[in-house]
Amino acid sequence: MPMLKVIVLLVSGVIGFLVAFSFVNKDEIMAEAAKRMDEDFVPRCVARAQFPPEVAHRSKEICGCMKYEFDQRGMSLTDAFGEKREEMQQITQNCMMVYR
Repeated sequence: MPMLKVIVLLVSGVIGFLVAFSFVNKDEIMAEAAKRMDEDFVPRCVARAQFPPEVAHRSKEICGCMKYEFDQRGMSLTDAFGEKREEMQQITQNCMMVYR
């Protein structure tokens, strides 16, 4: 009987370690993904943005302005899908107006 308790204890310890490690690993992966999205913001914005023709040639400056403003306000790209969507749209419009 004591041997069975030892086995259960070992298995429980291993499972606990694996569960705890998976959460840490997940957080590290999420942090790395957020870092990459932040670093690649301007090039991706330039490649994907569909600015009006009169400002399209200034897309790099507009995207840089947007990134700066988002960073200053502590916003991330995921905020565009939440409560801060309107504020982010206003920032985008303001940056377009600056480089018009």
